Amino acid sequence: MGDTVHDAARADIDFREMVDAITDFGLIRLDGDGLIQGWYGAMSDITGYGPEEVTGRSAGLLHAEGAEGIGAELAEARSAGRYVTEGWRVRKDGDRFWAAVTLTPLGDGYLKVVRDLTERRAQELALRSVEETINSITEYEIVRLDAEGIVQSWNPGAERLRQYTAAEVAGQPVSMFYSEEEVRRGVPEREMAAAVREGRFESEGWRLRRDGSRFWANDVLSPIRNPEGDVVGFVKVSRDQSERREAEQLVSRQRDEILELSTPVIQVWDDVLVLPVIGTLDSARAARLTENLLERIARDQAEVVILDVSGVPAVDTEVAQHLLKTVEAARLMGSISVLSGVRPETAQAIVHLGIELGALRCRSNLKDALQLALRLVGASFASDKAGVDA
Repeated sequence: MGDTVHDAARADIDFREMVDAITDFGLIRLDGDGLIQGWYGAMSDITGYGPEEVTGRSAGLLHAEGAEGIGAELAEARSAGRYVTEGWRVRKDGDRFWAAVTLTPLGDGYLKVVRDLTERRAQELALRSVEETINSITEYEIVRLDAEGIVQSWNPGAERLRQYTAAEVAGQPVSMFYSEEEVRRGVPEREMAAAVREGRFESEGWRLRRDGSRFWANDVLSPIRNPEGDVVGFVKVSRDQSERREAEQLVSRQRDEILELSTPVIQVWDDVLVLPVIGTLDSARAARLTENLLERIARDQAEVVILDVSGVPAVDTEVAQHLLKTVEAARLMGSISVLSGVRPETAQAIVHLGIELGALRCRSNLKDALQLALRLVGASFASDKAGVDA
């Protein structure tokens, strides 16, 4: 008899040591009325109550509703044979915690298992909030990839932009959105490697929709790292920039047309061209001016080119250098250049800047420049005629 009592005591001690070693959930033993008979495992850590504070008290102390709350749980457990739920419970200090609860009838009482899931629930809610935020974004394609570039998530913006549903792309490689030529060249792999190396990778270019149509997209690919710094995936954000690109191209075309209109080349005689320069010259306009002039010289076989600068508000070093480059280019094409419209203040500015005009012929107005051009053409014609007669 003594050995039997000793063995029972030993077993009880072993049980207590075993359950008290549990750190991630707690056990409560209740009698038939819901009064606490045992307080084990992590219950003290979870609730802040020690065993001596709760023994003999109603388990309703963990419910905001008190005895009513535990009473409903006991009734459900008796009726169904087991009761499982999640919900808010109350700690000793009044703070709430989110608990996963399992209540099982055991003999003439109950065994209640309690796990604190407050942190996990907060993480889930945060993740759900992020997902809801992402799913509310329809102007951007937001795609999560694993470390190998396999699609893991697909927001409504991606569905709208690419015309694929989430079910159709989940588990597929991101390379499905690239052209065959890009896949052969290893573009998807190179972009992921660049994102890992640089911290992000940004690009713009043509992308494909499901129906084969193209759109101009801005893509940003960023690596996702775990706490240890290892790359566990990527997030890719894309936006359809087709309208922006079309607008930029329209502005570019309009600018080119304006430049074309602002640098007209006029033929005033068979071998004489006039280029009226109006406004300030910048690098882009000067390049277009020279290009247009050389095309006309080649097409019309012009012998004399008049550069009229009466419409230029001021001549600085940059403007003068542009004009001299144009004159030199015309000379290489076999044309003589005449500079007209040089006002006194312009002449003084050129001298003050120390700009050497070399053998460039200059006239104060377009009328005098035209007379000089006709004389030069006439002299050239006479020289040619004399050569033929000889």
